[in-house]
Amino acid sequence: MTAVVRYLLAATLVVFAPAGCSREPDQADANGPREADANGPREADRGEGQITRIEDAPLATAPSVVAPATAPAVSPEPEVVILPAPPATAPAPAPEPNVPTPVAAAPATRPDESGRDVVVPPAAGVKPATAPAPETRPAPIATAPAEPNTPPAATAPAPAEPVLVPIPPAAPATENDPNHYIALADRALARDDPNQAIRFMYRAVELNPTRPASLRGLAVALVAAGRFEESLPIYDAILGMDPNDATARFNLALAASRVRDFGRAEREYRALVAKDERHVRAWYNLAMLYQAQARLEDARQSWLRVIELAPKMASAHAFLGEIYMDLRRPGDAMDSLATAVKLDANSAVTWINFAAASKAAGSYGRALAAIDKAAKLAPEDALVHRRRGELLLELHRATEKPELLSRAVAAWKKSLAIEPGQEGLAEKVRRLEPAAATQPAQ
Repeated sequence: MTAVVRYLLAATLVVFAPAGCSREPDQADANGPREADANGPREADRGEGQITRIEDAPLATAPSVVAPATAPAVSPEPEVVILPAPPATAPAPAPEPNVPTPVAAAPATRPDESGRDVVVPPAAGVKPATAPAPETRPAPIATAPAEPNTPPAATAPAPAEPVLVPIPPAAPATENDPNHYIALADRALARDDPNQAIRFMYRAVELNPTRPASLRGLAVALVAAGRFEESLPIYDAILGMDPNDATARFNLALAASRVRDFGRAEREYRALVAKDERHVRAWYNLAMLYQAQARLEDARQSWLRVIELAPKMASAHAFLGEIYMDLRRPGDAMDSLATAVKLDANSAVTWINFAAASKAAGSYGRALAAIDKAAKLAPEDALVHRRRGELLLELHRATEKPELLSRAVAAWKKSLAIEPGQEGLAEKVRRLEPAAATQPAQ
């Protein structure tokens, strides 16, 4: 079909392009090259010159009237009248083969009294003899003579628009494709439905048990659902296929610590920092792991390593301050916590710990300022107000200032208003409130 269209387009250029004129761009030129343009030059462009159509010349005709000739003056012969010849017309179309051309019968003549030949009219009631009429057929349609070596003229179709074949979209994943279930699991996680995501990911793993992407997706869904024990063999399978997968090993250590398998967690974190000593997250979790086990010196060394790698991490300074408090080094604790509140002044818990470290180090002014800052940051936190009251009571006992006791009782009452069911706190208020009434709270 393409070859036919190319030939017709070429024929259109040959037959209908007048010599010396440029063809106006048609619709196909406006929208892009034709198929013939894309495959090579057109037929008319390949020749020595452009082939143009020969215009039809009008047929020559005989003179319309022949002037009558006069007889010579000296002629003794009788005068002969020559009738005017009928005007010449264009030759009739050639008759079809085997059809005789009609011939009219010659008119009868006789000399008149003066000796001139005149036409004898036919007798009344007698029709002049004529040749029999030929069989009539529809006259053929005359066409312009074709130029030699020129393809016959044909009615060219309208220029064809470029055919744009649409590219079909990628076929959607089928129910036997793991990608189908991975996509469904991603949408379930986006809806905060990890259990539904787990069902989809188990199906993806069932279809391709050795595909790492399916195993990773299943492990992530299990961790999101808090099913840490179930995720451990999945991470083991991933590391069996790729022992260098640091993300899988980190998540394995995290899951192991959540199920209190501290030995397994420590081994995995140690493997990470042995391979990359600047792995900050591994050092951070390792320090937390040691601190949870009260391995204070190991925790201190790990926090120092974290601070060396990330000196502006406020939480690392805060946890190091807690370690120093447990090691009974309140001065170092106060310094570490002072750095923490400078890096992050919006943590109420850090301000409470800073107040406790300051009081332990004998800096009561710092302690009071820190505890008041914590209460402003968390006015609706019952624990903050309870801790604030305890610190004020300790300061009252250390300084024997009655107003501090009144402030401690006021802080406890506010904590009970937020959370009434705190065990032992209501009894402490009833016991100490009479003594605090002698000095109004400030």
